[in-house]
Amino acid sequence: MSNRRIYNVLFNTHTVSGIVISAALYVIFFAGAFSLFKAEIAIWENGNPVSHTERKDIDFDHIIQNLDQNIDLTSRDLQFNFGEHDDKIEVFIDRRKDSTLSETAQETHFFSIEIHSSEGKTYEQHYSVGEFLYRLHFFSQFPAIGIYLAGFVSLFFLFAIITGIIVHWKKIIPNFYTFNPRIALKRVWTEAHTALGVIGLPFQLMFALTGAYFCLSLLVLIPANFLYDGDQLQLMEDVRPDRKVYEWLGESNNTIPSFNEFAQLTASQWDNFDLTRGFIRNYAGVNMKYILVGDLEDSEGFIGIGRLVINPYTGDIESYKNPKEGSYIEDIQRVLGRLHFADFGGIPMKLLYFILSLLTCFVIISGVLIWIESRNKRSMTLTQRLYTAKVGHIYMAICLSMLPVTALAFLFVKLSNGYFENKMSAIYWFYFLTWLGFILFFRFKRDNYFTNKYCLLLGGIFGLFIPVANGIITKNWLWTAFSTHQFEIFFIDLFWIGIAISSLVVYSKLKPSIKDQSSFSKNPIDYNHLKNEEISTPSRTSELNDLISTDKNHIDMRTKIIILWIFLGIGWIIHHIYGLFNIYYNETLIIEGATGEPPFMHHIYRILFEGLCLTFALLTVEISKQWFKWLSLIWASIAGLYNIYHFVEALFFESSNISEIFMLALVTTASIFLIRNIFLWKK
Repeated sequence: MSNRRIYNVLFNTHTVSGIVISAALYVIFFAGAFSLFKAEIAIWENGNPVSHTERKDIDFDHIIQNLDQNIDLTSRDLQFNFGEHDDKIEVFIDRRKDSTLSETAQETHFFSIEIHSSEGKTYEQHYSVGEFLYRLHFFSQFPAIGIYLAGFVSLFFLFAIITGIIVHWKKIIPNFYTFNPRIALKRVWTEAHTALGVIGLPFQLMFALTGAYFCLSLLVLIPANFLYDGDQLQLMEDVRPDRKVYEWLGESNNTIPSFNEFAQLTASQWDNFDLTRGFIRNYAGVNMKYILVGDLEDSEGFIGIGRLVINPYTGDIESYKNPKEGSYIEDIQRVLGRLHFADFGGIPMKLLYFILSLLTCFVIISGVLIWIESRNKRSMTLTQRLYTAKVGHIYMAICLSMLPVTALAFLFVKLSNGYFENKMSAIYWFYFLTWLGFILFFRFKRDNYFTNKYCLLLGGIFGLFIPVANGIITKNWLWTAFSTHQFEIFFIDLFWIGIAISSLVVYSKLKPSIKDQSSFSKNPIDYNHLKNEEISTPSRTSELNDLISTDKNHIDMRTKIIILWIFLGIGWIIHHIYGLFNIYYNETLIIEGATGEPPFMHHIYRILFEGLCLTFALLTVEISKQWFKWLSLIWASIAGLYNIYHFVEALFFESSNISEIFMLALVTTASIFLIRNIFLWKK
């Protein structure tokens, strides 16, 4: 294969992989940039003064006693996530291990507790816009499959980076020094894409690797599972030693020892050591364990995980991990976590990550614009040019509208603080509906220059209102927050002022002359007179129809798609009732902790994987619009990825269930056929 041929293959591969993931990747980086300040945003949103109590000085005994009064903790495992700044700690309480107890004793609990008042709030009640953006950056809002979608996007991103380096290698240095914003717009985007991509290359490469690792950790653990001969408990114990589970041996008659003393003991073991997590195993049991985990401060080293496990009745130390001594398995995970979340260097490092994240967003957008500009040529058919323009309008609307929508979300949570019992649902509804409204407006405006300019303008205006709204509602004006040492609140207000001013400055620099350089200004598409344009090729269509009429075995494309949708829907229905087969062999079908009423999310799950398949089959009978073909392709791809994941999971973890694996193999094959046929139908 010639060098030119290799170059073309790599160039096309880089372009296709980049375009396919660009919108999703932009969402990941934009939401991830703001989620770097998740803890500060939560404090700002709550608006109450923070005591900045050291974690070792928290009155754990009082908190645990209150929990035991409200929730019988006997035989349960408890986990505490301490955080760094907030006056709240997260608590997870596992079900009781004594199987003779009532069903209510088998419930798990997850909530936050105020460390001074011991007031508890559910996850939905203390949800914040920072938590929402953190979850959005790995698509957690998509049940079950969201994190895997984010993982595959990270893998494709890594692929795009490698092919991009190879393609642009010879032009990287010249383009870096010859960048000129006054030349043709396509060349501006090309040189900016290359130059800024080089600046952020190490950062982007690190994020692609760590993001793929965290989101696709299942694929890492599957081969490791073979090394442990299927002993998953031992595997998890080696990977996460603090998560070790102890068998319940019975209740103790001894008084519950003080957890406060243990916290003080652990914190005093090493200088400059901060507690991060705590565990109680087998509460009130004869083999109860206290576990505390922490990290050395940044001044002592980049990695320094310390851990102490004691028998609280005797005070004997059963496990000891010196933070100054390395452990490969633990330390490598901690390195990946610190690099990915900027969990070092304080606010300055997070700001650097934030800037580099936005720089990556620009690289993503510039790549899309290069593709759009290069494909709008007179030599191309109007159908091709319309398709290119449509993709560009959709991508720009999705990506650029995130700035004003995020600013509005900050205003919403501040103005509505205390009005909603379920803050999570309120934030979901507001953000996604507002975002959808912006997307639809800018999509059908069909002007990328307009979208860019007014997203910056609205983002700047809304951003300036954020500190004003905070000052009016909570009286935490910038100067007040600074003078009372509420630096988290002060920082978020100042942070938004910086974003708003930057947005307005860029807005002021966008002149109509920039739009005139676009190929869409030089070769415009007249959307008002599209019907007068010749966008079809009748002779080719006639030839194709003649070919089809001579093939007696031919099945119409839409008929194929309808059949495959129905097959998938029936396949999922059969899969969901397949467990009834095992009842003949004395296997219970009752889910542990079941109350007799199916959870709401179970209905949503069945609608997504059964109802939508049949819905798409029904709609395909009547609808053949391009938007519907795209929607069908997207959902078929999502369902296909999930089917493949489910099939692989069954192979590794349910290898003896041959009939279920066979059914999943059929469903997976049908998914692949469906995606292929919808893709051909779309073309």
